[in-house]
Parts: sequence; structure tokens; C-alpha cells
Amino acid sequence: MVAKYEDVFSGIFLLIVSVIMFFTAYSFEALTTSLVGPAFMPQIIAIVMAIFSVVIAVGGFRKSKVIPEEKNSPEQHKEELIVTEKRSYKPVLISLGLMIGYVILLPYIGFLIMTVIYIFLQMLILSHITHRKIWLFLLISIVTSATIYYLFRNVFYVMLPTGIIG
Repeated sequence: MVAKYEDVFSGIFLLIVSVIMFFTAYSFEALTTSLVGPAFMPQIIAIVMAIFSVVIAVGGFRKSKVIPEEKNSPEQHKEELIVTEKRSYKPVLISLGLMIGYVILLPYIGFLIMTVIYIFLQMLILSHITHRKIWLFLLISIVTSATIYYLFRNVFYVMLPTGIIG
């Protein structure tokens, strides 16, 4: 029964986290006078996260209503256990290692280079081997990093770590 509603529980949990994140952002102290304060981006992220968590919860609730009761037979339960045992946590652990490495190396190497490397490697890890398009991943990584860097430096006037590019 709990597995039947796992998406609903995940969505509700993420919704709670996003609400806490949204209201916690109000406590950020503004060090400059500008139109966009330090709470702006965390609140935008919290709003987007809340929207997706509601979508996940509603989708999980609808999916749990569609599952007929005879599908939850003991034989089906055994097949589900076999399928879940085949899941690999290797990509999750590698992603966690990438995030830690990104945070540690960011001040030394710089935002622009580290973000390109991080996004590229993350797309490689999370994509299926048959759908890997190296040039597309590299292009997306470069364009995304350059756009974020430009926005934060020239629009929000937030200095990002420059690292080795000075």
C-alpha cells in the first residue's frame, strides 16, 4: 500500500520542503540596495519546486487510482520486487560525488569552467547509453553556463567565483 502512494508521499514531502525554503528566504539579509534581493532566486526555485511537487503528487494519486486491485496479487508483487532489486544506485552516488566535487572545486577553478564540466558530466551520467549525444551535451553545457554567468554578472550584479580565469 505504501509503494502504491510513493509518488504522492514524495510530492507532499517536496512541497513541504519548498514552502519552508520559500519562507526561509525572507530571512536573507540584503547587503546592497537593488531591485533584486538575495531572496529572489531561492524563492523562484521554491515556487518552481512547489509546482513540480504538486504535479508529482497529483500524478501519483491518479496513478494509484488507476491500478486495479487484482494487479496487486502476490505474483505481481514478486515481479515488482525483482524489478526494484535490479535498480542501480551507481548514478545517484556518482551524481552526489559530482555535486560535492563541484562545490569544493568551484572557488579554485571558477564558475564558468566548473559549471560546464558539471552539467556535461551530469547529462552523461543521467542519460541512457543509447541516447548520449556528446556534442549536444557539450553545447547545452556551454550555452547554459554562459547564460547563467552573464545574467548573474550583468543583470543581477552578483559576482561569481572566477577561479583560474581571473
